[in-house]
Amino acid sequence: MTNTWLNDASTDGVQNTTLVLIKPVGLSHWPTIKKMILNTAPISRTRLVKVTESLIKEHYDEHREQGWFSQLTNYFVGRYVLAVEISADPLKIRKIIGTTKPTDPTNTDTIRGLINSLTPEDTTMTEYTKGIDNLIHGADSEEAAAREIKLWFDSPMPRNPQYLCLTNHNLEMEGAVSPFVGIQFDLANSNALASHVTDLLEAMPWNQHWKTAGNTIPTVVVGGLTPVSIIGMQYLTTFSGRKLKFGWMNPETGEMQVIDLQMVRNRATRHRR
Repeated sequence: MTNTWLNDASTDGVQNTTLVLIKPVGLSHWPTIKKMILNTAPISRTRLVKVTESLIKEHYDEHREQGWFSQLTNYFVGRYVLAVEISADPLKIRKIIGTTKPTDPTNTDTIRGLINSLTPEDTTMTEYTKGIDNLIHGADSEEAAAREIKLWFDSPMPRNPQYLCLTNHNLEMEGAVSPFVGIQFDLANSNALASHVTDLLEAMPWNQHWKTAGNTIPTVVVGGLTPVSIIGMQYLTTFSGRKLKFGWMNPETGEMQVIDLQMVRNRATRHRR
């Protein structure tokens, strides 16, 4: 399938709250998408979700009989999306989202129309988007919004991770989560970068669990994208009110190595004397 956009929808129904999903490619461009959304309506809440097969199949259930259903759903399994609840009716938000196919002439100044300028020069739009990922999904009716908000925000919270990877590598270890995997961060603007990173961290479902005294906070794995790791460490330390345990992602092997912070503290103490 080439350059085919799959989530066709009607525009029936109106409500005061709606849902959008920022798809995997869209996560890299969240600051721009967020600005376009906030210029139209306020955001109520967000949740960063690692997509399971059952979750995405239920989300796209209306397309189950289509021949491309498996291709569509398989694309999302194991990846992260950002669920965003917006205080607006679906039609209002779908106007700024644009039509399903980003190359439509009517998509000037829409979120999906951004793809025309975001696609790297050394690839094609189809390669960049896999012919599926048009940055964002928007509920198409009052009924759909209610169903999707419940589906994405009320789905069970995953088990508390043992390791939280703050690089864009995929840490393949039991009990590890890598919410930044595949995301391209803009390192040229420090304030925009800090907002991008903290938006995603704030949307993780375990935050309130980590904030509660006595609950386990994961070992933080750093390496690679140094500014992203620094922002993430500062946020998690301040939010949880606790000292963090750290690991280091070896960029050559992709393996995690534990950092002995007590040894570092001991050396620093000796040098203060």
